[in-house]
Amino acid sequence: MADFGLSVLNDSGSIIISSEYKIMVFSERGTFKITSRYTDREGGGSVTFSKVIKTQEPPQVFVRYVSGVHNTLGLFTILLGGPGNWTGFSVVSAVRGNPNLQDYNMEYVSCLYSNLKSTSSYGLELYDAQGDVIYTSSDNVVKYSKFSKTWSLTQGDNVDVYDSGLTIDVDDFVSISSVDRGVNWFTNFSQYAGVTLISSGVRMLRIHNQKRPGDWYYQGTNNTRLSIPVCKFPSSRYFNT
Repeated sequence: MADFGLSVLNDSGSIIISSEYKIMVFSERGTFKITSRYTDREGGGSVTFSKVIKTQEPPQVFVRYVSGVHNTLGLFTILLGGPGNWTGFSVVSAVRGNPNLQDYNMEYVSCLYSNLKSTSSYGLELYDAQGDVIYTSSDNVVKYSKFSKTWSLTQGDNVDVYDSGLTIDVDDFVSISSVDRGVNWFTNFSQYAGVTLISSGVRMLRIHNQKRPGDWYYQGTNNTRLSIPVCKFPSSRYFNT
């Protein structure tokens, strides 16, 4: 860190609060449904945040599969709103090979970079060099559980599959805003890229990339280190106020 300021480390030696780095904090949680009308068409769902997120940076949205009619769930995400006015998100599901509708019950948690003054009359506030709030002791800091660090690639004629190898627990929330429809990581050779959260009833974290014609990462994963965070948000700690 710099020659002055504050740095707070956890038991593993990782920085969790710092006067140099923005800090991800809890915003709200809720439930939503993904529904479909036909078995051969996609499903869809959306959420409007109860509190608009006013950061310039986009929020981070985590979801947890609760239950569903279909035993496979793959989706892509679109954040709604824009810098300074993030209003919610929508998802589109698209899977095949099952006669059931793409109907699911989901739980979500939205997070943002701390930017509001403390709601308490006492405690700690941190500001950056521009005088903007980057942390207060009334914030509920996000505790990350695990990250995807390496991806194994299975190449297909039209679709490539990237498997994180992570074990996803029933209480895990996966960040779906890390891979949205327009993410630059997929360069110009991607038509659609989505995250698979359930396959034949098994929780997982995979990326399916429908390619445009042409080579795309023809040399494998090319040392890619795209990292998708996975968190647990126990309701005893992360709850709406």
